[in-house]
Amino acid sequence: MKIRFASDGDLERIVEIYNQAIEAGNATADVSLLTAADRKYWFSDHSQNDYPIYVVEEQNKIIGWGSLSPYRKGRAGLKETAEISYYLDYAYHGRGYAKRLIEYIIADCRRLGIKNIFALLLDVNLKSVNILEKMGFHKWGYMPDVAKLNGNICGHLIYGQSIQN
Repeated sequence: MKIRFASDGDLERIVEIYNQAIEAGNATADVSLLTAADRKYWFSDHSQNDYPIYVVEEQNKIIGWGSLSPYRKGRAGLKETAEISYYLDYAYHGRGYAKRLIEYIIADCRRLGIKNIFALLLDVNLKSVNILEKMGFHKWGYMPDVAKLNGNICGHLIYGQSIQN
């Protein structure tokens, strides 16, 4: 397994993996499949030395990705806090890749000067809740009944972790 910074040529595969989460119906609040063109602005808003996008490769194939994104972009007082996101190709779930990716991102937060990270996830995404709790994240907040997916109402959880430098 290899983790590296994403490059422009990775966007198509990143979107393919994200679309699997959309189709699953419990891992993101997006409900319509996206194209690389839809995500181009999001992709260009990240950089290796600010808010990176990482890809996970197994045998030279991208099998997952993660990212750090600003919390309340443009507000300097929140610069040391970032949102973590991570997605794996569903064929690779349950093999420890998410745990290793999260560990890698947390370690890189030290380089970036990020002292707090949080994840926003749907309360029906129990796999992510379990992973984050095992990784030392704590429930920082909950917004009940804010998302509607496939006719079902669910809440939004906020899980966070302070990073010791």
